[in-house]
Amino acid sequence: MRNVIYLGVLLFFVTPAFSELSDSDIQRIREIVQITVAAEGKQIRAEMTAAIDASEKRMKEHLNTKISEVDARIDGVNTRIDGVDKRLNFAFTVLGWLFALVIAALGIPQLIIAFRQRGQERLQSSVEELYAVHSEVLAELKQLRAENEAFRGRDGSQSESP
Repeated sequence: MRNVIYLGVLLFFVTPAFSELSDSDIQRIREIVQITVAAEGKQIRAEMTAAIDASEKRMKEHLNTKISEVDARIDGVNTRIDGVDKRLNFAFTVLGWLFALVIAALGIPQLIIAFRQRGQERLQSSVEELYAVHSEVLAELKQLRAENEAFRGRDGSQSESP
């Protein structure tokens, strides 16, 4: 304990403990602090710039890999779309030919029937004309027979009267 008291008294009378800072000392401390802060600021800026550059580089690499993956997926999707497009084109071509076949299967018999009907209508009108002419000829023939009978009757009555 005695040693502690001696040490305490010794420290109490130490000269720097009673000294004061002068304006030049404060100015010198300020300069040292400014130099240190400026150096540390430059160092921090350099470290931050390096960290930002490294981060940007990693981000670019990451984005490039993601873009490559997306491009690969897009290529796969484009390939599938091309395949589907080819199949759809084939299906529409087949469907078009089927429609043409159905139209031909339904249309050709209808055309044949229409041409036959038109021919039958012409034949029917020709038969009707012939029948009308036949009726007229028969009517004229009857009239001529009647005239002939009348003429014969007059001729026969004239031959009997002499």
